[in-house]
Amino acid sequence: MTPSLSGSARTRADAAWRKPRETSPGLLRYLETIRERIWFVVGITLLTLGVATAYLLSASKVYEAEAELLVTPVADDDPAYTGLPLVRSSSDPTRDVETLARLVTSRVVAADVKRELELDDSAQNLADSVDASPVAQSNVIVVSARDTDPELAAQIANSFARNAIADRNEKLSVEVEPRVDRLREQAAVGGSDAVLAERIARLEELKVGGDPTVRFESSAVAPDSAVSPRPALTLMAGLIGGLVLGLGGAFLMQAVDPRLRREEQLRERYGLPILARIPRERNTAESGRRPGKPTQSVPLGPSSLSPRTLEAYRTLRTMLSAATPSAAATGAGGGKGEGRAIMVTGSSPQEGKTTTAINLASSYALSGKRVILIEADFRHPKISAALRVVPRVGVGDVLLAESSLDEALIRVKPFGEGLRALPAPRPDDQLSELLSMPTAKRLLDQARQLADYVIVDSPPLTEVVDALPLAHCVDDLLVVCRIGTSSLAQLSRLADLLEQNRIEPRGFVVIGVSGSHAGSYYFDSTGRGPELGRDEVPPQEPEEESGESLVRR
Repeated sequence: MTPSLSGSARTRADAAWRKPRETSPGLLRYLETIRERIWFVVGITLLTLGVATAYLLSASKVYEAEAELLVTPVADDDPAYTGLPLVRSSSDPTRDVETLARLVTSRVVAADVKRELELDDSAQNLADSVDASPVAQSNVIVVSARDTDPELAAQIANSFARNAIADRNEKLSVEVEPRVDRLREQAAVGGSDAVLAERIARLEELKVGGDPTVRFESSAVAPDSAVSPRPALTLMAGLIGGLVLGLGGAFLMQAVDPRLRREEQLRERYGLPILARIPRERNTAESGRRPGKPTQSVPLGPSSLSPRTLEAYRTLRTMLSAATPSAAATGAGGGKGEGRAIMVTGSSPQEGKTTTAINLASSYALSGKRVILIEADFRHPKISAALRVVPRVGVGDVLLAESSLDEALIRVKPFGEGLRALPAPRPDDQLSELLSMPTAKRLLDQARQLADYVIVDSPPLTEVVDALPLAHCVDDLLVVCRIGTSSLAQLSRLADLLEQNRIEPRGFVVIGVSGSHAGSYYFDSTGRGPELGRDEVPPQEPEEESGESLVRR
């Protein structure tokens, strides 16, 4: 069927609706992402805190003891000490102290400590467990040793300090002794003088007293408290790490999540209004899903929905009526004697299209309008089961001209003539071919003559395009999407299909919003209306609502 630009109020030559109408500020968008996945963030944070707590409970306490060495360099121009392994004054004293600090933890010193304390660890592991470093820019070297036993930690630190000095004294003695012998020989041959005697005396002092440039300044004592693990620091690290991982994971999931999570995602992609927000029903029966069969769903009629949800469908009816002000004056369809046709479709199955079509039709019927509900989903018909009607003939018989529309229509209780349905009795893939014939448009035109509103329940157009010819003939096209279920990619495919066929939807019906977004002024947390006191008089309901109490019963 060739689309006609003048045949539909929602068929446009441009695609301005593909451009976003409004966007959320960056910070609000981030906050919304966190709010949607707050339990994920909390779960990751609790997990990391649990890991940190388990580590604190299982980790052994480690104690650290510190001994100090004082470095006193000798004059660089003293001839008595020339060539000896002493720490001399230089232009970079920090480098000399750092060099000496590295010698404190050498393998030779570690081997001496191992023998002294009779330890089982290897010399290399022992050297790796001890740290020797200068304190800032001073000449003090701190020797730090860690162990699970505080007494042993102090012994290791002191032993490294002592053996480092002993190792230097031994090496110094090896260097000094031959020098002393040579100087004595010179004195015996040439005679002793005061300078030579002083040099011999100073070298003898080095041989006996050891290295004067390094001395044991303070001994290590057994520490009272452990340095590891640190409960406060560990728990804080677990908390911060959990928050970072949780927030990072939440934003990563948002980036790769293909499902619709919030209304702002629709506003960011399309310039279409959200006509109604249908609340999330609480239990399995109200959600339309059969217990034990999560892949199947049964559309819900007004009697199965909460008052809050019924109010949301009344809002949808009001929004559609407000968008077509000429309906009240010239007939619902904008022309004398012609009803207004509304198609309900979506991008994927299980989104609530049939439930929306049924409840929109019943809402119009309760307001006193004549409504015809046509089932255009021949592959998975559900209206008969939802309305509990048994059709004598179906929509296929009308399309094949084997029955008139008026004869095929079934009155739906308790609406009587207010709501009549034209369902498909059973799945039939062959009937989908009939919608491409001119008889499909004639069916819609006949329904317009018999009703104020014609509601067409369409299959998801991205799955099958059976009802696409009808989309060119209706006055309004509603796109139903479900929070947490609808695919953003499928919605984009549906938008591409409609844009290519120059069809502009009226807007979105968002199903599955939380109670805080659905309005709660007249409803409590259970979805019921307010309780009336004994002396209070219930407000007078409009005439259009008189049938709804019957529906609920």
